[in-house]
Amino acid sequence: MEPDFERRLIQSMSGGSSLNSSPFSSPISSPSPIKCSDRFIPLRSLSQPSAFFIDQEQTHKGPMIDKKSSRDPTTSATNTNGNSSTNGTTIAADRTKDVLTYQALLQNEMFGTQIDTLYDEYHMNSSYSNINSNQHHTTGTTNQGGNNDTTINGGINSQPVTTTLNGQTIGGQIHTTSISGINGILSQSSQQRLPYTNTNSNLLRTRDPNTIFRYSARRNTDDLHYSPYSLSPLSPASIRLLRSPRKQLRKIPKTPFKVLDAPELQDDFYLNLVDWSSTNILAVGLNASVYLWNANTSNVTRLCDLQTESDTVTSVAWSDRGQYVAVGTHKGIVQIWDATTNRKTVSFPRHTARVGALAWNDHCIYSGSRDRFILQNDTRSSKQERKLAGHRQEVCGLKWSPDRQLLASGGNDNRLLVWNQSCINPIQIYTDHTAAVKAIAWSPHQQGLLASGGGTADRYIRFWNTLTAQSLQCIDTGSQVCNLAWSKHSNELVSTHGYSQNQIVVWKYPSMLQLARLTGHTFRVLYLAVSPDGESIVTGAGDETLRFWNVFTKCRANKESDSVLNLFNKIR
Repeated sequence: MEPDFERRLIQSMSGGSSLNSSPFSSPISSPSPIKCSDRFIPLRSLSQPSAFFIDQEQTHKGPMIDKKSSRDPTTSATNTNGNSSTNGTTIAADRTKDVLTYQALLQNEMFGTQIDTLYDEYHMNSSYSNINSNQHHTTGTTNQGGNNDTTINGGINSQPVTTTLNGQTIGGQIHTTSISGINGILSQSSQQRLPYTNTNSNLLRTRDPNTIFRYSARRNTDDLHYSPYSLSPLSPASIRLLRSPRKQLRKIPKTPFKVLDAPELQDDFYLNLVDWSSTNILAVGLNASVYLWNANTSNVTRLCDLQTESDTVTSVAWSDRGQYVAVGTHKGIVQIWDATTNRKTVSFPRHTARVGALAWNDHCIYSGSRDRFILQNDTRSSKQERKLAGHRQEVCGLKWSPDRQLLASGGNDNRLLVWNQSCINPIQIYTDHTAAVKAIAWSPHQQGLLASGGGTADRYIRFWNTLTAQSLQCIDTGSQVCNLAWSKHSNELVSTHGYSQNQIVVWKYPSMLQLARLTGHTFRVLYLAVSPDGESIVTGAGDETLRFWNVFTKCRANKESDSVLNLFNKIR
């Protein structure tokens, strides 16, 4: 091999030219077909500004320009006419585009950054705003072949360009930079960064794009178990799904485990005729009598009979300890009965219309009537404590908060009122419902959380924060809401409905996801009570049946270990 030929070959492989050698040694040279290697060497010169912008003299004297000028007659004619600067600018923009495309492709494959746009137009305009503001002369524009618009005197222009790499098409905004503005950009190398757009904010982001090996871990916790170098064909979401523990789905039986006949159970929306005591005894008002059903022994006893008084039962409610039963009548009388002796202890004939709602608070009984008033009576004496006037129509719902500090009342006037123990006027008034409010339930898990349901014209379940007097959320159930009850062990609640579906729905709060939809009653499910263990519910309807359902989970008890190392199991 001739020495001169070998020298020219080595110069061409190193990016130089045997005829016109450039005085500048740029680390980024044009791709040559004779360069080949079995090793992948990443780009190491990203911290140098010359990696992003090509110098003016190198642009005119590099071997890439000479070869392209000799091949392209259009370019030669342009240089003959004195427009060599325009041609050099276009070639500089093409080489800059190749460099940026290669760097973006390298970061995508090595770090999984998923760069989809080479330049951010807003970022580039803000970066070069200082350069453009110093130019006061007119900017000229040359159109080359109708495809590439290049600004000559330091301006910046952008156009959509489609680049094909390894058979893949990458679309982005490529900004070409003029010759006269390059020196100003190089002088501010500390402020220039590679502008790109990353649509995936959860992946690894470089702190300084000029140094790809210095990065900060801004990760989402969901991506901690996913590596960008994984060879798995599955997506990160699929990998997280497969690695997550499988939750055992809770199956709610669709059929009741017990059905009792309840003859003469009235089909009246404004009455409350079923209640379950803390001693596991169910009280049911049937026409003029109150019956007690013992859930432990299945024995049925009759507590009272009002036929001798020509009266009927309109509401029943157990005391907190399960000893006394309050009975409201159609004539507006509230009677207190001792369930252990089957004897009436006291009577309060102070309402002028039927009593449809009852609520206990220690020794005091609160009664809501069709006469629009709520009366407080102490069972230890015959004196009337308070008279609450706030509703304009019949009071059909009464419920105390778990801490016994707030009383919620719903009426046929579509209003929900909240009372305290020290004031005779309501402290909060909610008027969002458009039908009668009978279904009321306080959450035992979150203080001040109140749920209410509207009648046929409303059909909404609404949640209220009584601590701030704000509405939290609401959901359209599609049918009349008759009753609401929270689970004692989980953040779930059950609702019973009337027109037009007559169903029982178990909800997950706060997502309000339907866990189960139970059907079986042929009339409106007007009555609801929860068992003392919080696992079962009983529903009553105008079809004169009582149905028992297992809808809630039991409270999980801590299982003691049988290990011999547990000394407490061996102590006698």
